[in-house]
Amino acid sequence: MNHEKLMKGARTVIRQCLKVKPREKTLILTDKKIPSSIPRALLEALKEVNAISKIKIIEPLEFDGQEPPKEIADLMKNFDVIILATSKSLTHTKAREDACKAGARIASMPGITEFSFIEGGLTADYEEVKELVEKIHEKVNGSRKIRITSSNGTNFKAKVEGRRWFKDDGMIDEKGKFSNLPAGEVFIAPLEGTSEGILVFDKMGKFGENIKIEVKNGIAEKIEGSELLEKVIQEIGEKARNIAEIGIGANPKAKVIGNVLEDEKVLGTVHVALGNNFHFGGKIDVPFHVDGIILKPNLEVDGKLLIKNGKWIF
Repeated sequence: MNHEKLMKGARTVIRQCLKVKPREKTLILTDKKIPSSIPRALLEALKEVNAISKIKIIEPLEFDGQEPPKEIADLMKNFDVIILATSKSLTHTKAREDACKAGARIASMPGITEFSFIEGGLTADYEEVKELVEKIHEKVNGSRKIRITSSNGTNFKAKVEGRRWFKDDGMIDEKGKFSNLPAGEVFIAPLEGTSEGILVFDKMGKFGENIKIEVKNGIAEKIEGSELLEKVIQEIGEKARNIAEIGIGANPKAKVIGNVLEDEKVLGTVHVALGNNFHFGGKIDVPFHVDGIILKPNLEVDGKLLIKNGKWIF
């Protein structure tokens, strides 16, 4: 029964998002920490459209943003379509970027769960997601300042002037195009050194909940509520403390489940990431990128309130 439910989400990925055509060379990259039912369903959906498909199982990587082995990076340059269904994110890696430059269309699904296929963000109509992403992008494009507050204690501001807002609408239909799936967000790399204030993350995946971060000069100076996050950052180094991204969720079917990939897409939420922003307009290149979610934010863009307590005002 679950398999047929999974197939609905798998077909959305293959047909609506990636628009895979007959005879296209397609690679599913996965590891043993991802339920095998997921690559199986994706493979079946690929067979339905007569794609030439290959599954490659790699050793699980240690952290998000870590480069895969060289032979995997080289392999990725030989496919028309790549699905990264891995336990750790390959989104912010040179391997993913180089494969896109070689012409691959890529869907990155770090830590993907069956829930996303059956009940969550992959059950969305991506035409609707695209429409919401466009609307939100229109509201924030060309902005200079962002302020996020919340009843959870968040009071944070950052400058974004001159930086590009990116649209992640899940439509991976052109050569070299890339998106996370489930998709549905608008995001930007704030100017380094300009972020200030307090962030309280309601959810931060494996790092926990109710994590308080004091930000000064664009750096996460003090972390309370997650010894694991502090430990990982100390191991990686100071660059991992960079305030890397401000993102706005835009998927009406995504639900908060404690999985960052799904949580950060929930309509009405915002997220802020630490670490790498080099691949979307920032200057910090470090093998680490992790998002924290604020569930019921107030979002002000250039002094104008766009989200009030988790509800859009438009």
